[in-house]
Amino acid sequence: MAATLLFFVILVVAVILLALLLALYLVPVTVETVADCRQEGARATATVAWGIAAARVRVADGVQVLDILLAGRRVMTRDLREMAAPEPEEEKKKKVEEPKPALPLREYLDAAGDLWPHLQRILAAFVRSLCLETLRGDVTLGLESPADTGVVYGYCTAVRYALWPAEAIDFVMTPVFDREVFEGTFTLKMQIRRPLLILIPVVRALLQKQVRQRLRQVPGRGAPGA
Repeated sequence: MAATLLFFVILVVAVILLALLLALYLVPVTVETVADCRQEGARATATVAWGIAAARVRVADGVQVLDILLAGRRVMTRDLREMAAPEPEEEKKKKVEEPKPALPLREYLDAAGDLWPHLQRILAAFVRSLCLETLRGDVTLGLESPADTGVVYGYCTAVRYALWPAEAIDFVMTPVFDREVFEGTFTLKMQIRRPLLILIPVVRALLQKQVRQRLRQVPGRGAPGA
């Protein structure tokens, strides 16, 4: 009976792990940012979603909040200003620690050299998984000098036509020569496909003892060779 129960538990755990790995391979991470700047004020929203779970940051005049969403429903909200508020003096006194001596510059350079091959593989996997869906900009610009406005407009027009074959990218600038103004909207949407392929080199690097030692060493929490 005990052996049967143990086998059943192991089977359930294996199925859950396989389902999670399959989801990490098939379900992309979606990143979406929308920003709007007007004379009345500016606001921006950034959302990172994976499957039915998402995190959304909203920034506007007097509002800086983090929302956690599940199946499109908000399940938790946190005020970013409160999270970033300085700790009370009493708490700071409790956490006072003996300052650690700074490591020589040579140690940081050696750590960067050892970590770079692993970072290179992680960045390569990230770039391969990145897929740009939409990059849109619509800006109205007027500088103090009409000549400067014309120069900026010329550069933006050249860049726009250089990127014309890329259907996902579109940037439009409207020049204003009689007043100073900066208004516009910006939209970015992209996907990180097959996030499992990014996690594999990350886990592979963290499994190596030398990498873990270097990561402890870089912020000064560990000594070389510890």
